[in-house]
Amino acid sequence: MKKVIVIPAAGKGSRLHSDLPKIFTAVYESKSIFDLIVDQGTSHVDEMILLLSPAGKEYFDLHIASSAPQNVHVWVQESATGMFDAMNQLFESLLNRPEDFQVIVQWGDQPFCDAELHQTLFSDLNKFEVSVPLVWVSSPYVQFKLGSPLAVWESREGEKCDAFGFKDMGVFAFTRGSIESAWPLYKLNAPFGKVTGERNFVKFFETIQQKTAIFWRLDQPYYKSIGINTPEELNEANLFLNQKDQIR
Repeated sequence: MKKVIVIPAAGKGSRLHSDLPKIFTAVYESKSIFDLIVDQGTSHVDEMILLLSPAGKEYFDLHIASSAPQNVHVWVQESATGMFDAMNQLFESLLNRPEDFQVIVQWGDQPFCDAELHQTLFSDLNKFEVSVPLVWVSSPYVQFKLGSPLAVWESREGEKCDAFGFKDMGVFAFTRGSIESAWPLYKLNAPFGKVTGERNFVKFFETIQQKTAIFWRLDQPYYKSIGINTPEELNEANLFLNQKDQIR
């Protein structure tokens, strides 16, 4: 059984006021988002796949490739047309391979999903087809409204999320079989956002729950869900790492 982590990371650092591809943004001392992800994500998997923009691939080749672990492989998303297209490229390419696999999808702005969490999710996949860790927060911008049927609400598409609710941690785990059974159906029916006009990925879980049970993991600490998209989130991540260093 091949264990794979895929990192969709074709985004720009424009909201971070950076000219670098977002995943190569410095977070703390000399560590970038990429460094933090790789430090935690490569020792226990067969392969880590980075999906980068052409500019990201160029930066990787010039500054990163010579020192990157050998199990880090780079694929290119030619046009940054949204997360649906990124995940379609990744899933279709994985399904074209002959071997069985378990895959963790981790957004390229989530540097604190650590090795312990990865190993927990891979362990979940020995019992379940899909595992999704959630955290309870105020004012979620993406809300997983648990029930039958599951509903996933996105505030950026004008859907009103509750004052409190479950949000994802930017990391999701799948067996090959779960993707094979549900992704083709979602490709046919994925809704277009009412505000952005884009098809997104998170509503995939409304479809996959029709095919198989999802294991909702609710025991993870909030800090592992910290994403870095804005200067405020970058400051939060820097402060967290600084404080963590104080107790070593």
